[in-house]
Amino acid sequence: MKFTINHLLIGLLFLIGVIHSEPRNVCDICVCDHLDNPLVARCDEKNLTTLTEIIFNSTIEILSLSHNKLTFKSIDDLDKINNITSLKTLILSDNPLSLIPALSLPNLTDLQLMNTSLLNATFPKSFLNCTKLQTVVLSNNQLVKLTSNELKSLVFLTNITIDDAELTSIDHDTFVNISQNLHSISLESNSLQSAEFLLSIMNLVSVNFDKNHFKQLPMEIIQFNHAKQFYFRDNQISVINESSPLASWINTNTSDMEIYLNNNPFDCCESRWFIRYLIGSQNLVKDSINLTCALPKTYAGKRLLDLRVESMDCSTDPFHPSKAHISKLVVLVACLISIVVFIVIVVGATLYRRNRGHFRNRRGYEQIRGVNADA
Repeated sequence: MKFTINHLLIGLLFLIGVIHSEPRNVCDICVCDHLDNPLVARCDEKNLTTLTEIIFNSTIEILSLSHNKLTFKSIDDLDKINNITSLKTLILSDNPLSLIPALSLPNLTDLQLMNTSLLNATFPKSFLNCTKLQTVVLSNNQLVKLTSNELKSLVFLTNITIDDAELTSIDHDTFVNISQNLHSISLESNSLQSAEFLLSIMNLVSVNFDKNHFKQLPMEIIQFNHAKQFYFRDNQISVINESSPLASWINTNTSDMEIYLNNNPFDCCESRWFIRYLIGSQNLVKDSINLTCALPKTYAGKRLLDLRVESMDCSTDPFHPSKAHISKLVVLVACLISIVVFIVIVVGATLYRRNRGHFRNRRGYEQIRGVNADA
């Protein structure tokens, strides 16, 4: 039997395939801090679509698999990760997951799932076994809305970050099942306008609403006697007055709160109470030195701390009605219209009666003249 060059090539390719199909240690493919018993393994940007051909050391505590093509739809891939029992930090960011994988890691404390094509934040029941999981990052996904059933498996969570996730609403009971341990929430760069869900969180310490669509400070923040920090920078808050949570904080002698409000379009003529508040001794706005007016034009760009309410002249500036003013104006216009209609009806009825009487008198008089003429 003759062996041709083609036979040799086929044999060589087969041998290469066998070699490459054999499992390889993670440190032969990725960057490890130690080759023998690594604690850290970084497998970023390795074009990985599966983990079946990788052997992970049980000593690994930090594993980064970001910027690959992993989906974790294979049970083998899940088993590879779940068998790393010492794993504390897992980074799966920038993979096309679409769904959160069913992880079950008893020592996991930090999970990062940024930019993973998630359309919802549903955590499988297996996360109930992650009893040490404290921090979850879900930023840069298309979540739009959070509901009560999505996060209920994260009962031990203390910090959650969902920035740049296209959120428009959060159900009021979304955090009910995880409220006991939850201390910090970051929701920066979304499209939120309300915060009813805050009422269900018992031990919240810090909440970040920077770069959202709030038009006023939500009243829900009044309930937190233990909370320390509230961030509302880069929103659409224009008016802060006596009905704001700041006034309630003064009445309850709250002194350890911190609130940040930079880059909001304040109407200084409508927020004169707020200006007085800022120059007082109980000012809790920690970036008050940076706050400036957007309206009216007379004061646009001026720092609120540089204004003196007693000398402010708002009479010559264009009127910028608040919701309360608009409601009063509608009522006033409706009253005026009603009065005008009433007057028109009364005058019309009076003129009608007069003209009718005059017409009758004219007909009687002409009849008499006719009789006299015939005589």
